[in-house]
Amino acid sequence: MRKTIWVYFAMLLAIALGSEIPVAGPSEGKNGIWFMTKWEDSSAVTRDELSRIFRDSRDVKGRRSFSRSLKMRVEKKSMRYGKTKLLEKDKIEGEIAAMTKAHVSPSNGLDNLFTSNQTRFNKLSREGYVIDYATEYLKNRFKLSKTAVVSIKSKLLPKEDFCDKTGVSSFCPAYMYYRSSNGICNNPEKPFWGSTFRPFRRAAPSDYGDGFLSLRLAKDGQPLPSVRLVSSIIKNIQPNNQSSLPSVLHMAYGQFLGHDLIFAPLNKAQNGEAISCCPDAQGESPNHHPECAAIDIPEDDPFYSKFEQTCMEFVRSAPAPRCKFGAREQMNEQTAYIDGSQIYGAEEEIMNSVRRMKFGIILRELTQYNETILYAMKDMEKDCNKEIQSDMDWSCFNIGDLIVNEQSLLVLFYVVWARQHNRVAYRLKLQNPSWGDEKLFQEARRIIGAQMQHVAYNEYLPLILGEELMKKFKLEPLAKKERKIFFNRRINSAISNEFATAAFPFGHTPDRIEEGSGYMKHINWLCFVMDDRETADDSGEILCTKTFDYLLKNPFTAYAKGATPQLTRGEVRQSAAGVDPFSTPQTTCKLSAGHLPVGLDQISINLQRGRDHGIASYTAMRSVCGYTPISDFDDLKEIMDEKVVEDLKNTYSHVDDIDLIIGGLAEHAIPGGLVGPTFGCILMDQFSRLKMGDRYWYETDDEVTRFSEDQISELRKTNLAGILCTVFPHMEEIQAQPLKSVSPENPIISCGMYPQIGIDYWRE
Repeated sequence: MRKTIWVYFAMLLAIALGSEIPVAGPSEGKNGIWFMTKWEDSSAVTRDELSRIFRDSRDVKGRRSFSRSLKMRVEKKSMRYGKTKLLEKDKIEGEIAAMTKAHVSPSNGLDNLFTSNQTRFNKLSREGYVIDYATEYLKNRFKLSKTAVVSIKSKLLPKEDFCDKTGVSSFCPAYMYYRSSNGICNNPEKPFWGSTFRPFRRAAPSDYGDGFLSLRLAKDGQPLPSVRLVSSIIKNIQPNNQSSLPSVLHMAYGQFLGHDLIFAPLNKAQNGEAISCCPDAQGESPNHHPECAAIDIPEDDPFYSKFEQTCMEFVRSAPAPRCKFGAREQMNEQTAYIDGSQIYGAEEEIMNSVRRMKFGIILRELTQYNETILYAMKDMEKDCNKEIQSDMDWSCFNIGDLIVNEQSLLVLFYVVWARQHNRVAYRLKLQNPSWGDEKLFQEARRIIGAQMQHVAYNEYLPLILGEELMKKFKLEPLAKKERKIFFNRRINSAISNEFATAAFPFGHTPDRIEEGSGYMKHINWLCFVMDDRETADDSGEILCTKTFDYLLKNPFTAYAKGATPQLTRGEVRQSAAGVDPFSTPQTTCKLSAGHLPVGLDQISINLQRGRDHGIASYTAMRSVCGYTPISDFDDLKEIMDEKVVEDLKNTYSHVDDIDLIIGGLAEHAIPGGLVGPTFGCILMDQFSRLKMGDRYWYETDDEVTRFSEDQISELRKTNLAGILCTVFPHMEEIQAQPLKSVSPENPIISCGMYPQIGIDYWRE
């Protein structure tokens, strides 16, 4: 075991020295994990296959060379074909809208909750759809094998705004000191890296059934086992390691952090409504929509058969536009950086909508108990607003993240950081009375972003990766007044598809692939510690409610008297369970059920999302990370429990068929961490990129973007306990590290003992 871990260390060692190696075609292709360069051969294409597509040319010395540019007439035909397929999809959507009666289902509410910037999203997803089917035209015309569907350069696509870098670069001087809202120009040489609506990065080559679009197939070319079948077997595996280390608040913070980094929007109909893929109550089936991938439920399913349900809704993630033909990519609607964009918004329009435009603060609202919460969004057309809550003057919230209203624990952290921003802005105004609104807002935003980065790397990540790995790969914060230039212009911080679909959501959270890591699968209760003397004794009464009653579209808890500090105290007193394939019926049968008897199966949805995104198999990802190859199921017994291996063997026909998220969850955890080596590899790669690919990283010594030595020293005093105590004045006490459970090493301390950052050093 120790030898395996040191091999793991050796493979990761190059992270600190690595350079960006972009994913590309066979002549350029390297993988997206810095420390390995093996997988380019997996997409190798013979010269004979390529010669049918590309024209020959001669170099300056007259020798024959190979141009990877399509003949223009072929490219135009492929684009016309793609546009024809788009019109066919539009026609189908019109027919579905005309024949389908509205019906309530868990998926309807879930899909409508995950709204998007509809105008821009529609335009870009339609462009991506055309590229997908233009690729299909090329594949069919030239009878290409699955592995021959490579990244093909285009003469037409770069003319689109999305691919025009020159126009964007001219705006970059405006963002030399403060970040843009959408991540543009963080890297002036690569202005689109890490910005919104860009394709996810690939850490391993995509694996689609047809090489470019359809869901992944088994090694023998047959369909993979039903995700519901996989779920129903895997969920019976008992937890292999219960951990008392993280608190439930760690799960919630992972979700909150995930909303800063990731949002892969789902396909929508032209009118913005959710697409139904399963038959409705009358048995009318609109499932011929090309973006449907409904999940089949076996007739003998132990749960759903009781309700005669044989289909679970599933709509594919929207395709991303790109500058080349090739395999489908999905778009990330968030910036890739830890920049507080879930609070401020990832677009200028959204950012302006959450600002008061006075004193640098963001909009907020007071409850009837005179407690500050988020600004209310009273539009009753919004799906999360309910008539009964409206009668009590309760509404959903408006903040930079369009999905703030997902569930109560998320709302908690939005309230925390919104209050913290306004507190910092007010203190900056006292120090600098001459500063206007814009200066106050941007400086407060800059400080909040730095504090979020510090909490993520100082308190959140060490529990997942272990302190030894954090130190070895230089992810832990520097000390005192120390600063350093981390930024490497060759490093792309863009979120990898594997990170978004599998490694970061290593708990089973609501159907949004970019959900933060967590343990909601083990949490059956949300608990509140009541300190109202009318309802509790001096020690505080603990009241709990079932998790799925609060899980989705129920942010209204925040309106109750003292709700946010009570919820905080309740969750820091609970321990989260370890990471493993085990799950509870609340996430495998009743997710988003509401008043309905059945809901969705989160494990099935996560598995299907990975196949939808063409995520490479578990064994393929292990190979990319440089681990010993897995050739049969017996090889897994050294890294997983034997019972888990037997269940996998009974489920999958071949070891190479195992889905990444299932294999990653089943691995034994790395020493001191919560995840296995494969997830550790993906997480380490991504969080290293987020640090070294960010020109505004809070510890930088760059002369333009750095904090002063005194300012950085103050920022390092940041701890989540101190922030919670400050924004919740009645908190009184909390453990030193709220993301960890209470223990002798992590005792409960009076709030007065926690240091606060001094704003004096920001006086001009």
